[in-house]
Amino acid sequence: MAIKALANTVATGSATNVFLATAVQLSNDGTSRTVVIANTAAPNDAGEHGDYAGNQVSIRVPANGTLIVRKRPKDTVTCNAAMFATKVAEGSS
Repeated sequence: MAIKALANTVATGSATNVFLATAVQLSNDGTSRTVVIANTAAPNDAGEHGDYAGNQVSIRVPANGTLIVRKRPKDTVTCNAAMFATKVAEGSS
């Protein structure tokens, strides 16, 4: 699958919505890391905001790993400065 970068890459040391992204490529360096994706707006009937249990979920990214996650625009991504996030669009190659 091909992806298209839509904005600059940001470090995830502070919570960021990654330019209001709905698809984010996470890339990691030498150590496995846990990334937290959290709601920053209360759920509404339109489903525009997160509905995670406890208002957040976490995923593990392997050492030197890359993955793409889908999230709602106002949901934030947090890890540490060694993890990077890029707003992307998914597409076919």
